[in-house]
Order: sequence, then structure tokens, then C-alpha cells
Amino acid sequence: MSTVPGSRFRKTLFWIHLAAGAAAGFLILLMSVTGLLLTYEHQLVEAASKGNRVNVAAGAQPLSVETLATRAREVSPEGARVSLVFDVDPQMPVTVSRGREGSTLLDPYTAAEVQDASTGLREFFRTMENLHRWLGGRPGSTGADLMHAANLLFLFLAVSGIYLWFPAVWRWNTLKGLLLFRSRYINSKFRDFSWHHVFGIWAVIPLLLIALSGVVMSYPWANAAVFAVYGETPPQRGGPPQGAPAAGPREARAHGDAVQASPRTDLDTLLAAAKAQVPEWQTLSLPMVSRGPTVDVVAELPFAAPRAPRRTVTLASHDASVVKISPPLGQAATQSPGQRLRIWFRFIHTGEQYGVIGQTLAGLASLAACFLVYTGLALAFRRLILPLLRKRD
Repeated sequence: MSTVPGSRFRKTLFWIHLAAGAAAGFLILLMSVTGLLLTYEHQLVEAASKGNRVNVAAGAQPLSVETLATRAREVSPEGARVSLVFDVDPQMPVTVSRGREGSTLLDPYTAAEVQDASTGLREFFRTMENLHRWLGGRPGSTGADLMHAANLLFLFLAVSGIYLWFPAVWRWNTLKGLLLFRSRYINSKFRDFSWHHVFGIWAVIPLLLIALSGVVMSYPWANAAVFAVYGETPPQRGGPPQGAPAAGPREARAHGDAVQASPRTDLDTLLAAAKAQVPEWQTLSLPMVSRGPTVDVVAELPFAAPRAPRRTVTLASHDASVVKISPPLGQAATQSPGQRLRIWFRFIHTGEQYGVIGQTLAGLASLAACFLVYTGLALAFRRLILPLLRKRD
């Protein structure tokens, strides 16, 4: 029989662990519940989206891109930056994408609006994600800061919990109660104590990865540390500041820019040129308005990884000649070691890095975290609050 050294340190760590759990418990529970609900988000949305397929009459030909663009302008607010997204499946609608301002689906054969069969699911998951990441607020809000802090405390709880899991006295009967569930417990306190340790030890690896990756995505300093592992600096995000509205025709003219800065060939020619350059495309995103001499058409490629690789075909807007074709972004061969590690953290958080099996493990870990919060708060209540209530009686 041996004992774990540092009993004073262990006691101090226990009280810090308890205080951190009590402070962040409800927020961690919210993250865990929403994380569990988000487990199979992409599969469920994709399955629902298959209901968007349109009926195609025999011999029917899709409308021209210009005709669809005219219809897209009718269903979009004035000044919105609109792109048409084409699917390789001829029965799938054309998406009129307005970025963060939403989208509309059009029947490629009639230009009629198609009701999105996945709207309800998308809204549900969007709400869950907002709660999960920002407590229902927005990036930079107080709710977001609270969730980031709770995630940091969750990481501390996972790390400190590993040390506290080891019993002060090593006996098989003691270890068995910390490793395995029992059919019966002498009381609820003993049950909660045992469950807290059993759920914690079996879910410790996925919970550590979920919490650590959450910190990386929450804090710039943690994100920078990922790239620093390979001596790199985080890439700067291009484009307008987050949340900045797109410039409409009036704003463009005020800066001396025409909405269409140069003569432009028709959209059908541009789309055909992009298809010819990337024959393996799955979706093609074609902007309807160019503000310069070139047009960037983004092609999404077939994939089995967490994120679809993309290629950007840059075409001359006046004759659709090829100016440049980017390598497939999103493939490991085109990424630096720091970028690959950062992307790994992004998709290990949801388990998608390892497909459905990884998602399932992440979902089970989120479920275990729910029990950890419940049992931890129950134990804290019995230790701290219940004695005070008894004294008052």
C-alpha cells in the first residue's frame, strides 16, 4: 500500500477545483448540453436538405445563369453582395447567397423560389451554437466572454481532476469504485462521488481535447500559441472588418468606384469557363457583380475530410479567360504545419476530425460532462450549503 504525496497540495487543489466548478458549473452544463445537441448537426442538415430536390420534367433544360441572376436580384435587397451557388446535382436548387444576410433557393428550371426543407433544423442549430459559443449574444459580448472564461475553467477542471482522481490510499476496492459503476450504492452522496470519478476518468481524454481546443478558438493568445509551436505567426484575416456591411452602389460611387468596374462578359460564359477548369467541382459559387477586371469563382471539391477543399478560379471579367487558379485550399499539402494543427484543433472540438466515430465520442463526452456538472454541484451542495441550512434549523 502506498499513498499519494503532497496531501497539503492535494487539499488546496481540491478546494480550488471545487470553487472553479461551482463558479462555472452552470455555464459548463450549458456548453455540454448544447454540444450534445450539436453532435450530428451536419449529417442532420444534409439529410434534411435532400428534401430540396426539385422535380425535373423529361428533356427539361436549366435556365440560363443570366435569367437566374435576374430573378436573384428580385429576391435580394438592393446593394446586397449576391452570389449564385450551383450544385453538381441537377435536381438541387440554385442558392442565392447573400453571406450573413441569408440565402434563397431557386428552382434552376423555373426560377421559382424553393422552400428550404432544412430551415427549421438550421435555425435550431444556429440557436444552439449561439448559446454554446456566446451565451446567446454575439462575438465580443459579455455572454461570449463568460463562455470563454467558463471554457478556460473547464480545462483547469479537467487537468486538476486527473490529479484528484487518484485515491490517497491505493486499494483495489477503492479503485474499482472510481473506475466502474455499481448496481447499488449505500446513499446518494456515495453514488454521486462514484459517478463523478467514473464519468471523469472514462471521458477525460475527449474532454481534455474539447476544452483545450475550445480555449484555442476562444482566445487570440491561445491561437497564437498553436502557431508558435512551429515558429509561425497566425495568418491575418483579409476582407472588411467583421460585421461591416457590404458597400452598395451609392457607397461605391461615393468612393469613385463603379459597381461594375470594367466591361463584363455574360455570367453563363464565366460559369462555363470555371466548370472547364475544375471538372471535379461539387459546388460553384459565382459572384453576380464584379468590382474590378477579374471575377473569383470558388469551386468546392469532393472530400471525405472534415472540411471540403476549395479552389478559386480567377477569370478576366471581359472575356472569361483564366488569370489564375489557386491550389486546393483546405488540403494538407497546401497548409503550413501551424495551419494544419490549428485546423486539427477546430475539428477535434466537434469530433469531426475523425468522422462519425469522432463525433459520437465527442457527443458521449458532452453527455459525461453533464453528469460531471450535476454530481459535482450535488457534492458541493452537500459539503457547503447543506450544513448551513441544518444550522439554521
